Amino acid sequence: MRAAIVAFAFVCLTGTAIAEGDPEYGQYLSAECVTCHQSSAGGTIPPLAGMNEDGFISMMKLYRSKQLENPTMQTVAMRLSDEDIAALAAYFSALEAPD
Repeated sequence: MRAAIVAFAFVCLTGTAIAEGDPEYGQYLSAECVTCHQSSAGGTIPPLAGMNEDGFISMMKLYRSKQLENPTMQTVAMRLSDEDIAALAAYFSALEAPD
């Protein structure tokens, strides 16, 4: 778990994936995400609101390629296209980050 957190922080700070996503489509797709990633979720599940767009894209691609271990996130990411991931990134990055 510690490795995933370190990777998450690294990607958020140094993400290099650049894509133009449709935030409206991302909002449509976000229903499954916000089931677990609520602003008030606390614990080990991070909120997605206000997340760095490039960091989100990089993380999802790492889960999709199974370079990051989390069976739930791997399953979710494997169902998403690059367009879906970019749209979700655009949507979540446009939201205000929780306090």
